[in-house]
Amino acid sequence: MAETLFNRLPWQQSQWEQLQSARTQQRLPHALLFAGAKGVGKSNFALAFAQSLLCETPNEQGEPCGVCRHCHLVQTGSHPDFQRIEPEQESKSGEIKVDAIRALTASAGLTAQSGGHKVIFIRPADRMNSAAANSLLKTLEEPTADTVLLLLTDSPSRLLPTIRSRCQQILFAQPDTKDAIEWLSPRVTHGDPEVLLSLAGGAPLQALLLDDTELLSKRQDMLGDFLALGQAKNDPVKLAERWAKSDIPLLMDWLSGWVIDILRLQTGGEPPTLFNRDSVQPLQGIAERLNSSLLQRFLRQVYEARNLGETNLNPQLVLERLLIQWASCLRQAGH
Repeated sequence: MAETLFNRLPWQQSQWEQLQSARTQQRLPHALLFAGAKGVGKSNFALAFAQSLLCETPNEQGEPCGVCRHCHLVQTGSHPDFQRIEPEQESKSGEIKVDAIRALTASAGLTAQSGGHKVIFIRPADRMNSAAANSLLKTLEEPTADTVLLLLTDSPSRLLPTIRSRCQQILFAQPDTKDAIEWLSPRVTHGDPEVLLSLAGGAPLQALLLDDTELLSKRQDMLGDFLALGQAKNDPVKLAERWAKSDIPLLMDWLSGWVIDILRLQTGGEPPTLFNRDSVQPLQGIAERLNSSLLQRFLRQVYEARNLGETNLNPQLVLERLLIQWASCLRQAGH
């Protein structure tokens, strides 16, 4: 295939065959909801599928040619029948606002300029605000022939049930570990592919994003600070101030991973599956000291803080409360 082809990933074959079969039988749904964990390749698949629908000469498997005018226009983001709706980069809320969906609704009834399909890509669909979601619902209730909506989400439960019910859901599970490592290994340049994959919770594309020497070093430093918070010389408020300058969603992933691993290490028996398989010793030291009920309560607080991080609440204040509570847990354990 030419270089101008969007590439789906090796573990997405069954989803591709399912949709191409529906297309061949002229039973392709007007709205598809691609759901799965962050980093499994939903966007790769959606872009490849969009290019397939718009290509002039796809092959028998539905693979786009990669060289026709339509393929080129999709790749350059200038195809008149391919529309992408995502949060505005300058948006602090990270929401998809109603104006973007209203503009889509106003144009959804138009005939595709190429005379074929019209494809609309919405990511992440769960970040539509309530007005935007209700506006989209009107389009889903009155589908337009040859218009295909591709909604992508890591969290389908956050979508309105009425939207979910009007879409055919296509699930993207994490690939088998062996397949993921095989794909990752030639692409990783800094970290250990197995460690990166475990840190990413089994999501290969997320693992690839973590393959950064500075980022991995920062993670180890932050883990050390986190485990040492029970000591008098360490100030949770100052630590929160430093951490607030970090990637907050990634930081919350790390926090929850550390606490989950400590809980898993407390169970004993067979070696547990850990997110932080390269940090067993320091985590084990905390696991031997902390009460599991305290840990479980703190983990719930981390999840609550993660949800608050998606609002406009000051992340430093959220982190302060969290780290003060963690320091208290460590002091109770006599650390």
